[in-house]
Amino acid sequence: MEKLTADARYEKTWHLFLSELERQPRLRLTAYLRSKHVYQRGFEKWMFRHGYSVREAKGRILRLKMESDNEEKGAVDTGPFLPVRVTDYSDSVSRLHGMLTGISLTLPDGTVVNIRRGSAEAVVSFLRLYSGEGMSCLD
Repeated sequence: MEKLTADARYEKTWHLFLSELERQPRLRLTAYLRSKHVYQRGFEKWMFRHGYSVREAKGRILRLKMESDNEEKGAVDTGPFLPVRVTDYSDSVSRLHGMLTGISLTLPDGTVVNIRRGSAEAVVSFLRLYSGEGMSCLD
């Protein structure tokens, strides 16, 4: 069993909390941290440093749920943004080491993209898809 740094443990705990929050929207962070034996004060300091908020997370989950309910009804208003969610979080610490944070891209057409956290490969892949390079030719 490999040892995780405190930052990696908190990151893993945050992602697990978010996935549990999708199933139980009324889940409280304090109760969740207590059940996982995580020091609450240290975790809250870590959240503050990384700009995470339980209120924002709950709001996003509620909006995603409402959007999915609207999709089932056929009325979808996504606006100019595509919703993106983390669906799987690997226990691998190596994924955390290659992460870029706070990326702001201004694309040639004037579109501004802000990425909170992502790997270099994912950012390059996004840019290729956006520019059309990643699309296959259907001749």
